Amino acid sequence: MLKYSKKRGIPMKKSHVLLVFVFLLLIPYICSLAIIGIGYNALVLHSGELFRSLTGAFVGSLIMFGIKATIQRPLDLLAMQVDDNFLEQLLRFFSIRRRRLFLFGNVVLDFILCYLSTIFVRNHLTLDQIVGNATGIVLLVMFISTCLGAYVEYDNLSIDPNQH
Repeated sequence: MLKYSKKRGIPMKKSHVLLVFVFLLLIPYICSLAIIGIGYNALVLHSGELFRSLTGAFVGSLIMFGIKATIQRPLDLLAMQVDDNFLEQLLRFFSIRRRRLFLFGNVVLDFILCYLSTIFVRNHLTLDQIVGNATGIVLLVMFISTCLGAYVEYDNLSIDPNQH
């Protein structure tokens, strides 16, 4: 059943919103965390030290903030078509256009996730895998996911919705 958005009047299936969210936002977000963890562990000697790990997580959280800035336009377009309150809150997680308290909380959450990412990569990948092709594999997953997400809802995420 199609739901009509109050904001734009364009029909939007809930399944399409979920697909776009997963393929265009969630999977690339997780891949970005993995790239930060891989890059940190590949570049930093004695990466297990607490201060160095915290510094890497801080830099990673700033990178994640920058990444979120680049997805604001598709995020805003997608959020305009959502009537479900839960989905709208999920989309707002990625938004950097919020009150300062939420923005600070978002950066802190990214800091924690980047720190956990560096630990996860260090504990689950060998050094040969880290400096080898792990980054390429993660980038390939991110590229395919982004392509699938954009394909599912190209018309709704384009600047000109009448363009076909």
